[in-house]
Amino acid sequence: MENITDLKLDLNIKDKFNKELPADPNKNNSRRQVTESCFSYVQPKKTADPKLLHVSKEMLGTLGLTEDSAKTEDFLNVFTGNAVLPNTNPYAMCYGGHQFGNWAGQLGDGRA
Repeated sequence: MENITDLKLDLNIKDKFNKELPADPNKNNSRRQVTESCFSYVQPKKTADPKLLHVSKEMLGTLGLTEDSAKTEDFLNVFTGNAVLPNTNPYAMCYGGHQFGNWAGQLGDGRA
């Protein structure tokens, strides 16, 4: 996975969640049951031809980014998962819940 350093994000990332809760030892990016863990570290699967459909101006401001930065290739790659920012570790959360009025068992958010 490519690392991007040109896109300057001054983010105050508080990763207390993944420092204090148990991580899945399996780092494969695949669908599976996860036991005794709250999340799985995974590298995002790259997309062949990412496209930017919409950007929230308010969220750009919250992240300290400009509309011009949202037009860059680096922005597209980072926010589509084709590149990972230095010193970050993408993960997907494991949780359980109801769907359509029935207990669905273990679910995952699929993010990375």
